[in-house]
Amino acid sequence: MNTKAWFEKCYVSITALSGAELALQTRTTNLNVSGGGFDLEGVETFGGKISKYTTREDMEISMDGIPVSHAEFDWINAGQTASTAFGVSGSAITSSTLGTKYRVTFLWTNQSGVTGATQAITGSNEARRRSFCDAYCTSLEETQDAGDMLTCTINFKLAPEDDTGLQNWGIWAKDTTAGTLSALNAFTSSALKW
Repeated sequence: MNTKAWFEKCYVSITALSGAELALQTRTTNLNVSGGGFDLEGVETFGGKISKYTTREDMEISMDGIPVSHAEFDWINAGQTASTAFGVSGSAITSSTLGTKYRVTFLWTNQSGVTGATQAITGSNEARRRSFCDAYCTSLEETQDAGDMLTCTINFKLAPEDDTGLQNWGIWAKDTTAGTLSALNAFTSSALKW
């Protein structure tokens, strides 16, 4: 990585399972991805020790931001598959659903003209993409001090793999040499995450 593309911009796209991809417009001020670690224990045998390890722990994603739309995070927190109120005057969210799966994707790149975190990156541009599938929105917190802007914190949680053993997270990268970071496929099935 020569131009350090990850220093300035991070593109964020959130897609509900079988829903439309939304490139977030929120002015994200903080991003935190944690979990996914595992523990290791040395087990004594007559011939020495063998390593016994646990499964990976659950992963959590948290983002703080200043929303630029009244509906940027609301539809996700309500468990909807599309931003029904995004940019629509007079829309309302009056029900919520638990159990909606989302794909949360982050893209760092120096390519110009980027419109979402799932698109292809080509030529001499560099990029790093992280994507998390089968993530559930576990909370949305809104905060505002008098005379200040409304800020939101949205949290997601996911298991590192699904019930069939397929990994729920992926990392892709390309440097400035020729080549392409392929676009991600539509998130239409937990078996076809990317």
